[in-house]
Amino acid sequence: MARYKFGIIEHSMRRVFPSRLRSLVLVTGFCLSGLARAGIAQAQLPFTPIQTYLLANGLEVLMVQDHEAPVVAVQVWYHVGSKDERPGMTGFAHLFEHLMFDGTKNLPPGEFSNYIVRAGGVDNAYTTEDVTVFWETVPSADLPVALWLEADRMRNLRITESSFNNERAVVEEELRQRFANQPYGDVLEALYAHAFTVSPYRHRPIGNMQDLDRARLSDVQSFYDTYYVPNNATLVLVGDFDEKQAEGWIQRYFGPLKGTGAVISRRYAQEPPQTAERIVALRKDVALPAFVEGYHMPADGSPDSYPMRLAAKILADGESSWIYRKLVYDKQMAMQVDSEGNFTEEPNLFFIMAVMNRGYTPQQGEAQVASVLQRLKRGAISSIDLERARNEMLRDLILEREGARHRADALGYDAVVLKNPELYNTEVSRFMQVTAADIQRVAQKYFVRRNLTIVEVYPRGMEGPALQAKQASVR
Repeated sequence: MARYKFGIIEHSMRRVFPSRLRSLVLVTGFCLSGLARAGIAQAQLPFTPIQTYLLANGLEVLMVQDHEAPVVAVQVWYHVGSKDERPGMTGFAHLFEHLMFDGTKNLPPGEFSNYIVRAGGVDNAYTTEDVTVFWETVPSADLPVALWLEADRMRNLRITESSFNNERAVVEEELRQRFANQPYGDVLEALYAHAFTVSPYRHRPIGNMQDLDRARLSDVQSFYDTYYVPNNATLVLVGDFDEKQAEGWIQRYFGPLKGTGAVISRRYAQEPPQTAERIVALRKDVALPAFVEGYHMPADGSPDSYPMRLAAKILADGESSWIYRKLVYDKQMAMQVDSEGNFTEEPNLFFIMAVMNRGYTPQQGEAQVASVLQRLKRGAISSIDLERARNEMLRDLILEREGARHRADALGYDAVVLKNPELYNTEVSRFMQVTAADIQRVAQKYFVRRNLTIVEVYPRGMEGPALQAKQASVR
């Protein structure tokens, strides 16, 4: 199941929600109502046959035929994200999201996308903590072109001093616009820096300015040679194509590429259990106080992740969710609330962020959040709450199967991050079998004070006993 959240960075445009999907949401609402009446725990989605095989050089291939429209989604998933970067060399995975469009030994800069556009297709890329994904959707007749282009940049990328410096400047400007120049843009960065001590998720996927400035061309080339190789990649095809013909093209273009012959280390530093609540107070040039909380939670795909994801639906999905309703509607303390679980390959954080209305303090908001979490831990989950959470999860799974690109996203995520492509067909039952008692159990396990880090943000000039007691404190 594809999950894009806090960590995602996309090359030039965000994920779209086309009109067809908007229509499907309405249809889905009626479908889910019927499923609920029939017993949603037994809900099943249509089975999708998945063809999988491995090339001699280590490239994993996943293929799903879908003849609904004469297009093919082509995606290359590199199992490298920000968590694979070494300290002092952050931002490299995201930098390559840009560099991979800057020319190869066979193509000048910019020509990759020109080929796709001239064929009537679209292309893009995105980076997360765990993966870097390059994708195209092209007319079926142009599948061999897309395959050749992806194979070409997998091992023939030309990284020059000029392209490196240009893309580094682009990334640094993106960092300024999206984080440094936003009122609360660096608050999540502060949360992760204090919640984690050794985890590779401690830094954000975009990296930081100092590391990018220090990076050398030789460092970048070494990163490419290590991770952008067939034995660290998964090729996903979904759409209208002939399987045998596609296998021939894949062997022709990707087969000759050389892998490293070495197993890439996946031994990541394991964050030690947090033993006490941590609170950080920041003064910033903002108009209103705010806070963000982060609770340590399990890795995606682990047994506890399924009830945690349904807990996230109850707590934080939409304006009817418990936390939003409490802070924005009932108490009218906050003008903005955002909350979600950052589900990733290794354990990460469930975070809750609120911008308070004038006259309210972060501590008041935190107290209300604590009361909501206590309600969850007491097991006050009604059958309606549970049904809504299951319905919303099923809705997400249905939407992920609409269109070749979204199906490829979901299949690639299951194969690379969750390490089992067949979850595409079976994962729905894991969600639908979660009970209210399961949700209560994980809430009691993870939503505890010793597992919590809080960053409180105060406008400069704001005074009061609460701030004086916490002045630049960490505990």
